[in-house]
Amino acid sequence: MAWDEWEQLKADAAERRQNQMRLDGAGGGASGGADDLRTNGSGKGAAVKTLREGIRPGTDKAGRHTEEGSASVARAFSGWAFGSALGDAQNEWEQQVENLKGRLATDQAALDQTKQDFKDIDHGVKSQVAQIHTTPVPRHEV
Repeated sequence: MAWDEWEQLKADAAERRQNQMRLDGAGGGASGGADDLRTNGSGKGAAVKTLREGIRPGTDKAGRHTEEGSASVARAFSGWAFGSALGDAQNEWEQQVENLKGRLATDQAALDQTKQDFKDIDHGVKSQVAQIHTTPVPRHEV
C-alpha cells in the first residue's frame, strides 16, 4: 500500500469519526444537534428555595396549629377515654410532622448538593476537554 493511499485512508477514517462523535457542551453550539443530557439547575434551585422558604415553614406552622387545638381538647376531656386517645393521636401526629420535616430537610440538602455536583462535573469535563490538543501533529517523512 502506498504512503499516499494510507494517508487518505486515515483522513477518511478521521472524517467519519468527526461526523459521528459529538460532545454536548459547556459553551458550544458547535455540535449542531440537540443536547442529549441536560440538568435543570435553575429548576433545582427553585425547588430548594420553595422547600426552604415555603414548604418547610408551612409544615412547621401546620404542625403547631394542630398541636395547639388538640392539646386544649385533650385537656378538656382528660378524664375520658376520648381525651387519652386524642393525646395519643396528637403524639403520633407530632412524630409524623417531625419525620416529614426531617425528610424535607434531607430532600432540600440532596437537591442542593445535586445541583452543585452537576455544576462541578460540567466544569471538570470542560477543563479536561480544554486540555486536549487539537492542532495537527506534524507529519514526519520516512
